[in-house]
This record gives sequence, C-alpha cells and structure tokens, in this order.
Amino acid sequence: QYLRGAMSSEGKEEDPRNELQRKKVVLSRQLIQLQGQLQMKERAAKSTELTIAEVKGLPKDTNSYRTVGRMFLATPLEEVKEGLREFLEETNKEIEQLKSKKRYLEKQAKQNLDELKQETEPVQTGG
Repeated sequence: QYLRGAMSSEGKEEDPRNELQRKKVVLSRQLIQLQGQLQMKERAAKSTELTIAEVKGLPKDTNSYRTVGRMFLATPLEEVKEGLREFLEETNKEIEQLKSKKRYLEKQAKQNLDELKQETEPVQTGG
C-alpha cells in the first residue's frame, strides 16, 4: 500500500475509491468544524437575547458600560441596547450562512457516499 501511494504521487493513476475515501474524510472534518462554529454562534445569539431582555427593564438613567479592549467605557444605555441589537442581527445572519453551508456540505457528503457505494458495489458482487 505504501508503494502504491508513492506511485500515485509519481503520476500513475490513483484508484477512484481512494480518492472518494479521502473526499469523505475531508467532508466529515468540514462538517464537524462547521457544526462547532454553528453551536458557538447559536450560544452567542442566545446569550445576547438574554442580555437584551435584562437590559430592557433598566431605567434610562442607569449607568452602563461597554468593553473596549481591557477597559470599560461609560456608554449611554440606548447605545448599549443598539449595539446588542446589531450584534444579534449580525450573529443571526452568520447562523443562516453557516446553516446554508452545512446543508451544502451534507449534500456533498451524501453524493460522495453514493459514489463510493457505486464504486465498491462491483467489487463486492464480483469477488
């Protein structure tokens, strides 16, 4: 097997099943990474929603701060609320993009699996 892999890198034609297996591994890794990103964004959106709900009940004269690097900067409450709304809106857009990409990768993975099954079918029935 090691020699076969070395031969393929020297320009000989590679077995299509090996290529499909590699593609399957790459797609699986991409899906796992994407699911992690999606979960992280969904957590951030949920946390922001909860923060917005808490901030809504505060009186307008409440001292509010936002972080700038390592320091806190006094900011009007309405500005803080607007920043939270913008962050939530942007996060929701990113979530939709990630979901779309996930659907695409799942479709690619299914097609790859179908191709792999077609490639291995003749081998299994023939021998």
